[in-house]
Amino acid sequence: MRLPPPSARFSHCIRFGNYAARRCRRARMLSLAADIEKSTALLLVTGRAHEDTDKPIQDALADRDAFDDDLDEAAQASRLSLAGRSTDAVKTAPYTVIYPDGVGYYTAAPLDEEIARYGELKSRLEEHLPPSDEVRLKTVATIDAGLDGFRGSVDALTRARTAESLAATRLTTATEAWEKQLEKTYGVLVAELGRAKADRFFPRVRGKKTETPE
Repeated sequence: MRLPPPSARFSHCIRFGNYAARRCRRARMLSLAADIEKSTALLLVTGRAHEDTDKPIQDALADRDAFDDDLDEAAQASRLSLAGRSTDAVKTAPYTVIYPDGVGYYTAAPLDEEIARYGELKSRLEEHLPPSDEVRLKTVATIDAGLDGFRGSVDALTRARTAESLAATRLTTATEAWEKQLEKTYGVLVAELGRAKADRFFPRVRGKKTETPE
């Protein structure tokens, strides 16, 4: 008897367990069948729960990146507006004091500096443009909304990844219990029927490249 390799998806183990349980039932070894079914059912529930943790991660990643895009677009739009105010706008204030290191300082900010750098852009806009300035009003409003969304999505991503990690641990535990149950079952079958017949109660596992039971 050869169990699916550690790299196999939990669904491969489910098929393997269902086959072995059915063979035990056909041989009227009902206690062995019930024990396999129980451990396989737990593995199925745990595996699906782990798979379900991926959607919140992808949702949070998508939200975070969308808010990042909104902020970058606001920075680019404000830069273009200020640059177009005069022929030498890019060489004079307020352009030079709002973008002293260029717009890339904001749009190419590392994710862990996103909030700080766009907070800085907001401060520079408020300090160097009058309160009624259209660029200031529009860009600051977009930055406020974008940073609120960015913070929320980062928090959601942290929670989602924590949930995924916990679910992965539960899946590992369930897989180990399932493997142990199958090994115990095989030992009983070998003792009662011999190795050759015992092997027939389990599907053959293909080579490492395919990982799936036949």
